[in-house]
Amino acid sequence: MAYGIYFEDRASKVGFINGLSESPIMQFFHILFEVLFQVYFIASFLVIRKSKTIYLENYTNPNISILNALYKITILYYVLHFLVLIRWLVTFIFGFGELRQWIVTLDGFAFFFCTCWYLFVALNNPEFFRGVNSQLKPIIDIVSKSKSSPVIDDEKNKQIESLKDFMIKNEPYLDSFLTIQDLAEQVKMPVKELSALINLYMDKHFFDFINEYRIEKAKKILKDPTQKELTILEILYQVGFNSKSSFSTSFKKYTGKTPTEFRKSAF
Repeated sequence: MAYGIYFEDRASKVGFINGLSESPIMQFFHILFEVLFQVYFIASFLVIRKSKTIYLENYTNPNISILNALYKITILYYVLHFLVLIRWLVTFIFGFGELRQWIVTLDGFAFFFCTCWYLFVALNNPEFFRGVNSQLKPIIDIVSKSKSSPVIDDEKNKQIESLKDFMIKNEPYLDSFLTIQDLAEQVKMPVKELSALINLYMDKHFFDFINEYRIEKAKKILKDPTQKELTILEILYQVGFNSKSSFSTSFKKYTGKTPTEFRKSAF
């Protein structure tokens, strides 16, 4: 392209530029762009899925709506990309006519409004820009494949019981920002070993493991007649949650009832 634009005489340059859109090199670039685009989106979906797995294995903040929103936004932009493909198809069949111009206009407005919506959501959710620690890996990548179907021996049983006793006695789950690294320091166990113990031997995500204790704590408070004056919001913060929607979703998952319904049935 550089040769045709910069190193030919004027007449050759004009002819080269006028025929550029239909030249083999431009067709090659269109195909290359589409291939790279598909690879990029497939990679995006894989990264989001991996991040969600790592999130559940290492963090206790029950609000995974950010990752779900990123997943939906990626799908939306992938769908919008088909407008570009339609534009190329129309150009190939009908040329540069009025129909193509309408598609270009629709394409531009669609991407503009979707980008504005994405920025609005992102600015109202700063967590978008924090992400998940890139140094963390899924437990399946850390532990050898030979342990993918682990057998719980006496040593592992002792470790599991010791961990459960620690959780009941010290209540580390009350910290809404608790991570598996924090808990590993408290129980004096390597992070990899603790992660394997919870995710493989107890067959739970760290996310679920911690939230079970939070829900049990919340149930005790909700059934306690001396704490009837506490609001649901006060209780959820007290047991380690940080949003009402997340608390209600998790509570119903484990009990089959909303916190309000559970409190009414307890008295």
